[in-house]
Amino acid sequence: MMTRIAVCAALVCLFMAGAMAQTTYVDYNHNIDFSKFKTYAWGEKANPNAIQDSILAQSATQEINSQLNAKGLQMVQEAEHPDLIVVTNSGMKQETSYNAWGTGGWGFGGGMTTVTPEISNVGTLVVDIYDANGQKMIWRGISQDTLSKKGSKNEKRVSEAVEKMFKQYP
Repeated sequence: MMTRIAVCAALVCLFMAGAMAQTTYVDYNHNIDFSKFKTYAWGEKANPNAIQDSILAQSATQEINSQLNAKGLQMVQEAEHPDLIVVTNSGMKQETSYNAWGTGGWGFGGGMTTVTPEISNVGTLVVDIYDANGQKMIWRGISQDTLSKKGSKNEKRVSEAVEKMFKQYP
């Protein structure tokens, strides 16, 4: 009986560790020749409720600029008629996970298991890239991760997320 509880507790902990890992999703129009694009500009935020002017948003913008520059794209002002328009959105939600901790007993019974809820903030970053001429979305990257209480860890996670996304930029 106690062995089952210990195994269940271990599985819950393992599942929760996996659920908190950074997830990244990228999709793009495979019929477009991305090598023809040379310039980009930042567009308006599509979500009026997005977290704006935060340190994390600034970090994401800097990292996206760095990744696009590494792909050979040059940032210009929207008035200069760029090839691409980049739009980002971000958000945060709270998730509750449960941690199970048990103490073993000898033989049958005698053990106790405690389940405690843990609330964590999960941040999502969405990067959309549009063909400025056709005004159609051609690339989208989405990343989601649990936020830390330490700003430096969150900045590192944003950097890793953007880097993961743009590894899949054609």
